[in-house]
Amino acid sequence: MKACILTTAHSPFDERIFHKEARSLAEAGYEVVIIAPYANSLVKDGIRIQAVPPLSSRADRIWRLKAIYKAALEEKADIYHFHDPDLIPVGLRLSRKHKKPVLYDVHEYYGDSLLTRYWLPKPFRRIVAKTVDRVEKWAARSFAGIITVNSHMAGLFQRENPEGEILHNYPLKRQFEFYRPEGIKPPVILYLGGINRERGLEIILRAMPLVREKHPEAVCELVGPAETEDLGPDFFQLNPWLERGKVHLRGKVPYEQVPGILAQSSIALVPLLPTLNYRKAIPVKLLEYMAAGLPVVGSRFGYIEEIIEKNQCGLLCEPGDPESLAQAICTLIENPEKSLSYAQNGWDAFQREYTWEKEQGKLLKLYERILAARKL
Repeated sequence: MKACILTTAHSPFDERIFHKEARSLAEAGYEVVIIAPYANSLVKDGIRIQAVPPLSSRADRIWRLKAIYKAALEEKADIYHFHDPDLIPVGLRLSRKHKKPVLYDVHEYYGDSLLTRYWLPKPFRRIVAKTVDRVEKWAARSFAGIITVNSHMAGLFQRENPEGEILHNYPLKRQFEFYRPEGIKPPVILYLGGINRERGLEIILRAMPLVREKHPEAVCELVGPAETEDLGPDFFQLNPWLERGKVHLRGKVPYEQVPGILAQSSIALVPLLPTLNYRKAIPVKLLEYMAAGLPVVGSRFGYIEEIIEKNQCGLLCEPGDPESLAQAICTLIENPEKSLSYAQNGWDAFQREYTWEKEQGKLLKLYERILAARKL
């Protein structure tokens, strides 16, 4: 059986798409091809990447739809699985015109996320957000199944299409089986993943100078793509803030380097702002920090608060409050035994409850159900 995975917004080597879903399918015996914007076609770990021309802007995601649709047809796959809302027209055509079983993998609350996108003019945000939400729900009726990432999101789509699965985007257990050095000096404060204003970039930049007033040896590593266009006027000159807080913008790193970065860190941050999207989402980075055995400082709301309190794996700070964030970081630096206890609690909870290996069986059963129904 051939499974064809489509994406425009993600790298073909995205953690969920490639390392979790595609590898799980390949290990189960499926022939797997991923169609995505990339420099060249290749094969990795038995998974074929069929490249379409790389993107030069957000608008390119729309212009690439024709190329992705054509490439998808050429694959003659048994089942198609797409990841981004701009691919809905492609999914509908594959489903309706060509009678192919199509899965829509919904990663986030796309309509809600558009309400805070700086590149979308404010007068149009609410209209665009409502339109995207309605189109998603309407199109869901035509797909073989809907994959979501939490029970709340699943409930929204089940009204339109009862077939699907909740695949929590939990970390891969094998990715976190690495040596953890003891007594890391100086304390390394880590934020892992894409960062911008709503993910707490301004708060970190304001908090780190406060941390260094008490602990001048502390440094902060921001590992992932940074968007600075939406920062406030205080941050037009970014370098002075980076220097005062000893904040290093590392940018995006290869997937294989992430374990080493986690292993060299002391404290991990989830300082998200309480937007509509983040109030309902489970931040994968929080679970990755727990898997790496790191004590966490996270914003006091939503799933962040629930997971940290339930598992006693870190401290909470007030969302958007740099002084609260700085105080929590300092508390962990000054109480190493307590920090170690939080780290151990998080690691234990990850092993017990939050691994991808516990999720992949649901993906395979969903594929089996859909393909079996296709044969009837």
